[in-house]
Formats: sequence, structure tokens, C-alpha cells
Amino acid sequence: MNGEDDFPANGPLRPVGEQLRSAREAQGLTIEEMAAATSIPLRHLRTIEAGEYEGLPAATYSVGFIKTLARRLNLDGTQLAAQFRSEIGRTKTEHTQTLPYEPADPRRTPPVGLAILGLVAAIVLALGYLYWRGSAEQPAQIAAATSDLSSPSAPAAAQPSPSAAAPAPVAAAPTADGPVVIGATQDVWVKVADGGKTLFLGMLHPGDRFQVPADAVAPLLTTGRPGATSILVGQTTIPPVGDPDRMAKNVSLKASDLLARMAPAGAAPPPAGNAPAPVENAAGPV
Repeated sequence: MNGEDDFPANGPLRPVGEQLRSAREAQGLTIEEMAAATSIPLRHLRTIEAGEYEGLPAATYSVGFIKTLARRLNLDGTQLAAQFRSEIGRTKTEHTQTLPYEPADPRRTPPVGLAILGLVAAIVLALGYLYWRGSAEQPAQIAAATSDLSSPSAPAAAQPSPSAAAPAPVAAAPTADGPVVIGATQDVWVKVADGGKTLFLGMLHPGDRFQVPADAVAPLLTTGRPGATSILVGQTTIPPVGDPDRMAKNVSLKASDLLARMAPAGAAPPPAGNAPAPVENAAGPV
């Protein structure tokens, strides 16, 4: 079959899908066999034969389907492809036609005055609701304010006399609670000794910490720069133990001796005990 009967000389051409279906049936092929032979999805074959081109992919792929089917059925693929393009063009035009504009019936349109009146009424109702809601939420506050204004003879609240003011709290004296920790804010040379035993000797860098052992009997500190050496007794910060930029030697690291440095001026110093008196600003480390 060469497909000449599908293109009559006179009269309109049959749709492409109908021509393909007639050729397939004339050759005794089922639509499933055509799908297997051409690798075209079965749903696309049914859409083409039914002339329902809306379910097909883009025109380029669809035209390729038509040429493949025509080649398999010994039909003129070029002519069928051209006719197919014309058919899908007419389909798109029919679906994109716009409906004629019909003006609204004036009898169904409300008058302008009535619309404005309705808008004003809605605004009045909204303002009234807001006013009612604000008044209803605070009745107790409004009643209290009215009562205060109508009772001028109400006694004023008693003001506390200056003599009744509580005395200022006295800061508690620091206690020797917690370990003694040596630190550094800058690189500094430090020595910590207990009797004839050296507990620490070397450089402390910022962030370094050395905790004096709790069993130290009479720990002594020698530091090249007291201003760069930090000392803590528990959570209490001890002030510099000497001239910030000159060596301090044999400073007692007992917690009680360090806390005594924080006593206010004129206070009696704590008992010295057996700890040797600190010697500050010595010439160099020992």
C-alpha cells in the first residue's frame, strides 16, 4: 500500500490521525504492535489517531512521531507532516479565541449613591465597634480614675521620713576562701617557692595559670613585673604586690596575707605569723 488513496485529488483531506489508523488497519497491525515497532508511547499513538492533539508533546517531537509512523506504514511522511502542522495550528487557534465582551446590564448595577451610602455605613459600624471594645476592656481602670477625681479629701500616701531610711549595707570583708592562683596579663617571669623548694620557675604567658598547692606552708612569690602578674584568692582579685614595672621579691602567697593587702587605709594589719616580711623591688630574680 502506497497511501495514494489517502490523498484524494478532489475534496478535503482526511485528518492525519485517520489516515494513519486506516493504513495501520489495512496492514493488519494493532496499535500495540505499532508502539513496539516505532518506540512511540502507546498513549501518544491513541491521541494522534483520535485527532486529540492537546495531549501531545511539543510540535517538534509530534511531527517526528508522524514521520516515523508514515515511514513504517509506507506513507508520504513529508506531506503528512505538513498537514499535521496545519491541523495543530488550527487547533491552537480555536482554543485561543477570546469571548466577545458583553457590557453589564445597567439594571443589575447598584446606583452610585447607594454604594457610597453602604460604604459610609460600614465605616461608622467599624468605628463604633472599636469604641465599644476599648470601653469594655478597661471598665475597672475608668471607674478607679473617676473615684479618685470625685474624692479630693482622700489622704495622700504617707511618705517615709528621712530618718526611717535603712542604713547603707556595709561590704563584707573578703575571706580567705578558695585557692591562690597566679596568672599573667603579659609575658612575665615568675618564681614561686616554699621554703627551700621551688614550686614554679619560668615565664607565664597571657592566659597561663599556676595554682599554689594547698599544702604549701609559707609560699613566696618573686615576679619581674607585678603589674603584669594577676593574683586571685578564690574569686577575689588582689591588687598589684609592688611597683608595676619593677621586680617584687619574696611576697607572701598565704591567702590571709594577700587579703590583708585589701584592708582599708588605717586598719590594723593582721598578725604576721611566721611568714617573712615581703621584700619588694629587689634588683633581680634569685
